[in-house]
Amino acid sequence: MRETSRGTRITPEDTRSDTYLAETSHREMMQQELMDLGAWLFDHPEAADKNLKPIRSAKVLEPGVYYNRGTGMVDRIFRPQRVALGHKMFRVSSDPAAPVSEIRRRVLEGK
Repeated sequence: MRETSRGTRITPEDTRSDTYLAETSHREMMQQELMDLGAWLFDHPEAADKNLKPIRSAKVLEPGVYYNRGTGMVDRIFRPQRVALGHKMFRVSSDPAAPVSEIRRRVLEGK
């Protein structure tokens, strides 16, 4: 381990966090495919309106996969969470562990 001139410790680039190493599914890690899908949806907002189910009220989100138009991200939610006011959310899947291929199909084609 090295230190910067300000005393901040730095580690080699290939070192992962203890949390990452302990979690065998690595589910807290953002998947590149989901990031790319979120960027595509951000560029094509009509696809979300046409193919996905909007969340119309500030209620608790059940576990699943959601597209957040405010952030432009597709997120997997594993526990119930509250929606921030003003965010437009779309449910992609009710299964938070759905494979990326199924998520992509629903986003591009609908049900």
